[in-house]
Parts: sequence; structure tokens; C-alpha cells
Amino acid sequence: MSRQPRSAKIATSPLNGGSPRPARRRGGRGITPALAIAIAYVACALMSSMDSNIVNVMLPTITASFRSSLESTQWTILGYVLALAIAMPSSAWLSTQFGDRRVLGVAIITFGLGSAACGFAADLPMLIVCRLVQGAAGGMLMPVATSMLYRAYPPAERARLTRTVLMPIALGPALSPPLGGLFATHFSWRWAFFVNVPLCVFSYLLVARRVPDLPAERRPARFDTRGFVLAGLGLSATLLVLGQGNEWGWTAPAILVSMVVGPVCLALFAVVEWRSRQPLLDLRLFRGELFRRTNIATTCQTAAFLGGLIYVTPLFLQRDGMNSALVAGLVTAAVPVGVVTTAQTVGRLYGAIGPRRMVAVGQIALAAILTAIAFLAAGSPLWVMVLLLLGAGMANGSAMVGLQTSMFAQVSAEQTPSAATIWNINRQLTSALSISIATIVITAVPAANGLDFRVAYLVTAGWALLAAIAGAFIDDHLAASTRVPKTTTAPVAEAA
Repeated sequence: MSRQPRSAKIATSPLNGGSPRPARRRGGRGITPALAIAIAYVACALMSSMDSNIVNVMLPTITASFRSSLESTQWTILGYVLALAIAMPSSAWLSTQFGDRRVLGVAIITFGLGSAACGFAADLPMLIVCRLVQGAAGGMLMPVATSMLYRAYPPAERARLTRTVLMPIALGPALSPPLGGLFATHFSWRWAFFVNVPLCVFSYLLVARRVPDLPAERRPARFDTRGFVLAGLGLSATLLVLGQGNEWGWTAPAILVSMVVGPVCLALFAVVEWRSRQPLLDLRLFRGELFRRTNIATTCQTAAFLGGLIYVTPLFLQRDGMNSALVAGLVTAAVPVGVVTTAQTVGRLYGAIGPRRMVAVGQIALAAILTAIAFLAAGSPLWVMVLLLLGAGMANGSAMVGLQTSMFAQVSAEQTPSAATIWNINRQLTSALSISIATIVITAVPAANGLDFRVAYLVTAGWALLAAIAGAFIDDHLAASTRVPKTTTAPVAEAA
């Protein structure tokens, strides 16, 4: 059984002089540094998850606004994704060189300025350039915020922490379609970008005023250029294939070239990083059994949740014009409501249940509910769908609490930036892959009698079953440091 070194098993909080608990509130008032980081993380996660999806709904409106072709306007999405893919792998190195707080501050400011510039864009080329800036900042935003979060809260506090920060991860993708439609129809597509600005200002001031300027955990300053180039090419080419293969056609020259470049570069990246003494990303983390198995389970769980449930359901509800985008979005919102409900109920039993059962049982229940949706009778009332989606969210929430609480249990503070970046890259690639697979299924399977969506939901149920199998192999004992039944200080729980 592969285990992390003993020194890596307990991560202390750098915000409290190495104490195993976050700093207490002074005099019972104000916001602690750890709580400030948690709040900033929630804001960053909400912005990042929404901006990755909200523009999709507004493409026709933006195309009409600039009197351009849809093919040209699509670069507002493609440019964001490619810039994000190129910037994301370097976030761990930047954190260790300059400190999480500085890098997060720059990322928040850049994301906010990019968002404002998108809103004021006078033409399509300017909008595309601004989306590139926004994407590059977004590529650093979540890995660095995640790294700060898990370094600020030691394992004993993470069950309570996860129950709070799950909300934006579940809420953002579900709210993006209806919000995008609302802005495009009743206001202006520009407001989809302007709403980020106050969140960025709030997040930056919170981090700047409440989080101390900690020294960077410096390692030799050599930048892994080979790793950066290989990761950027590999991730951007892979995301290009997954995101545009259905749109451009799988035999398009750019897609065929990217099909080769992406996997080859990612494979070379893995070889180079594994052998490097100063890697851009520390892939040796996968030697740790807990980190490896929770990442495998996360891959399947993310595919079932983001690429299946959240992506397929609005399309299913709007088929043949049955419901508007707003109604479909409101019904789909039952999913994050279910996630949050489980996080605040079953999630409190994490210490007694352990991650293995929470993941395995939760994903089995999700697979069963998705199968029920697949065979839902045509013309069934919406309240039936709402109840099923609420149950699906509750089942998935159990797995999310188990995985996010336990994944970093044996990751040391020095390894946390790499671990956070790997986790975010995993989610990004898995989301794109599962959405692409769902799109292929829906377009390839005959639509007679709703067979296309029936098969799409069954494929999604298959992802959930794979997540349940992977979860069954998680060793609860390796996550023992996170299974503390009661803690005396819980700043995040107090704020919830």
C-alpha cells in the first residue's frame, strides 16, 4: 500500500504560525484570515464556473450585436478556454515563487479588468482579446484559491469547510444558462461580464485586508519551460477537440491535428514532469494511494455531474420547445439545492461514515435516479422532474463532500499548490470530455420517442456507477486526519 511520508500527513495552517487550527477571531469580532480565504474562494469559484458557461447562451445575441458570423463569435468561448488551459499549469509554480496571496490578488484584478473590458468591447476582435485576458486570469484563479483554502484549513476542519464551499461549484453551472438568457433577452449581454466586477473588487479587498502577506515557499527559481509548453499545447489541443469537434466536424483538419497533438503532448508532459527534479506540476503526488484514488473517483463523478446531469437536463427540458430556457434553468436549479441540502445534513456525518461509503452509496443512488429520469414518461409534470433532480443533487452532494474533504488529507503544505492545480485541470478536462460525449450521443442517436436523451441519461448513469466503483476502493484509514467528529473552532461553519 502506497502511503505519503509521515511529515505530509498533517498539514498545518500557515495563517496561524503552523498551528493545526485556523486563527481565532480576535475579540469575537471581525473576519479571520482563514475565513477571508474561504469567502474569497466562494466568490472566485462562482465567477469562474459561471464565466465558463454563460457566454454559450448569449452567442446568437452577441453575433447579432456585432453583425458577425457565428463561427467568428465562437472564438469568445474558444479563446477563453484555450487561454485558461495554457495558464492553469503554471499557477502552482507561480504560487511557490511569489506566494499564494500575491498571485491570487493579481489573478482577481486581471479577471475583473478583463470582465469590465469585455462589457465595454466596441467590436468582436476586442471582445475576443479581452476574453483571452479573462481566461488567462481564470486559469490561475481557481488553482491558487484552492491551494490557499486547503493550506489555511487543516484536515480536522475540512469536513465543515467542504459543506460550505460546495455551493458555488454546484450553483454556477446550473445558473449560467438562465442568467445568460435573462441578460441577453431583457437587459444586455454586456451585463454578464459587468456582474463580475463587484465580486472581484470585494474578493480582492477581502484578501488584501484580511490575509497576511505570507512569505512564498520558494524553491529554485528555474521555470520548467518544457513542461509549460507541453502542458499548454496538450491541454489546449485536447480542449479544442472536445469543445469544437461536434461543431467543426471530426474530420476537420484542425480537429484531426489536435487529436494527435493533444494526447502526444500530454504524454510527453507526464514523462518530463515525472523525471524532473523541479517539475511544473508534481505528478509524484499520484504515488499517494488516497490522492490517486480520489482523483479517479472525481473524474467519473464530475463526468456524471457536470457533463451529464447539469449539461443534458436543460437540453432535455427544452426539447421540441416544451419549456423556455428560464423554466429549464429554474428546474435544473433543484440539483444544486439538493447538493447543498446533503452537504448540510449527511455531510455532518462524514466523520462517522467516512469518504468510501459517502462516495460509493451516493453515486449508486445517483445512477438509479438518472436511470429513472431516462425512462420518465413523456408529458410527466415538471414537479416529478424537480423531485428527481433534487434527489440526484442530494446523492451527488454526498460524493462531493467525501471526495473534496479527503483528497488533500495526505498532501503536505508544500505539495498543495500542485495538488490543487491537478484537481482543477482534472475537472476542466473531464467536464469538456463528458459534455462532448453527451453531445455526440444526443446528435447521433435517433430522436424518435426521446431515445436520444434516454441514452444520454443512461450514459450519465454509467459515469456515476464508475464513480461508485472507484469510491469503493478509497481507504477510509488514509483519510483519518479529516474524520474528526467535533472541532472546537470552526470559523467557516460559524459563517454558514
